Amino acid sequence: MPDPEDNGYSARLRKLPGQLLLALLNGTAVLVIVASVLALIATARITHLANDVAATMTDAVLSRTGVKPRRLLAKLDSVSADVQALRATLQEKTAEGLASLDPAVERLNERLATVDTTIVQLRDARSHLMDEATAQLSLSLGEALQNFGACKADAAKR
Repeated sequence: MPDPEDNGYSARLRKLPGQLLLALLNGTAVLVIVASVLALIATARITHLANDVAATMTDAVLSRTGVKPRRLLAKLDSVSADVQALRATLQEKTAEGLASLDPAVERLNERLATVDTTIVQLRDARSHLMDEATAQLSLSLGEALQNFGACKADAAKR
């Protein structure tokens, strides 16, 4: 007569591979969830860092070149208005002659020259912006690695 306890052990042993597979699947799911959360946190921090770097670098370049964005926009609007006024005057004066347009053309050339110098200053500041951004990014990355190393050291001490 077979021992009733043997049937219990053999049934458990037959269920063991399925339970092991289920446990591995659950563990993998937990690891995927943890990795996803960590990826979201890292993405948020990198985005925040990029925004900070962009704002800092923009402020640095604009302060170094002495260009005020609102003033530049006002100049561009003013030049645009002058061009439209000149076009309207040209349409009216074509029959009379173009000699009366020389002061308006000269004033427009002066304004375009100031806008052009401002744009050249912004272009020259581009390389400085890239250097500053690289420096800021490397400093932030170094700090993050140091923090990670300190966290790892604290975990090892426990």
